[in-house]
Amino acid sequence: MRAASNFAAAWVFQVPLLWGQFDLLTPHEAARIVQQLPQVLEASKADCPKVTSITLPDPQIPAAFTVEVRGGCDPSKGPLNDRYVVDRLTGAVTTWGENPSRLGGRASEALALELVRDAKSRLLSPADSRCLALEAAKGLPGWDGPAGLTTIGQVGQPPFSPETFFWLRHVSAGNPPAELRVFLYVDPRTGHVLNTGSAAEAISAGVGELLAKLIASKSQPLLSDQDALSIALKVPSIAAVSQRKGCLLVVNYGFGLAEEQQVGPSCDGEQVKGGVVVNLRDGLVSDADTGGAVDSPTARLVAAELVSALRTARLRLKDEVDATCRGLEVDRKSAAH
Repeated sequence: MRAASNFAAAWVFQVPLLWGQFDLLTPHEAARIVQQLPQVLEASKADCPKVTSITLPDPQIPAAFTVEVRGGCDPSKGPLNDRYVVDRLTGAVTTWGENPSRLGGRASEALALELVRDAKSRLLSPADSRCLALEAAKGLPGWDGPAGLTTIGQVGQPPFSPETFFWLRHVSAGNPPAELRVFLYVDPRTGHVLNTGSAAEAISAGVGELLAKLIASKSQPLLSDQDALSIALKVPSIAAVSQRKGCLLVVNYGFGLAEEQQVGPSCDGEQVKGGVVVNLRDGLVSDADTGGAVDSPTARLVAAELVSALRTARLRLKDEVDATCRGLEVDRKSAAH
């Protein structure tokens, strides 16, 4: 009976936490696919190319996003052109509402394939899962004494199983010594760890910190809203309006395109023209009204510095994860002797 209950607990844990699942498309990625649809590309050729994507979870289809596309010079008030539903697992786009029909063109479908492939690569590797299992074991009652783990083994190897199981053995330093054994299940899609013996999630500060770093290291490195503001302030027209009485700068001036952020002025409580769009990948600036590139050497310099710092931070984060995992292995081997 015990084995059956363990199996049931593991099976229940397979229900994916869709919002935080590594191998599903992110809101930015879903919006990028929609922007490449033939009808959306055609709409962007209008005088005011404000094709603005607002990405929201679809309450009816949790493994999909609803992407709204609006047009007009003021996207916050612009007409709703259409809504699209993007399947987060396959990248397929359909119309919104009853009796959905499949949409797509060469550009959107090629991008979807690329982004889905990238999403699959974000799954935890066996080494990542092993590291999480070791960290989770440290937080189990009775496992944090001077005597540590003596054995860890893997039960089931990807890709034959969507989950990864580890069995671990710990010898306590008490008198008399006691041996503790546990099976831990690490879901490579979410990073959650389940103690299959107690059917409880193995949660600790160490697991939370390690998982947060793994999530960050696998996500697309994008500049922050503060970075976008810092870059926009180096554009002379933006810097000038920010000094005007009764005016302030609003980040997310419109709704923002995928992987872009709008920064624009609001004077006396009203949004006015003259905003810019900052690409969150490379920091390049474009005019929010025309879509044309903004030539500002100072803004380009600040953008290059911020992008370089972002990449350096990402490499440092990966090094921290590697160091943590190496340390766990060292501790385990030391305790075994």
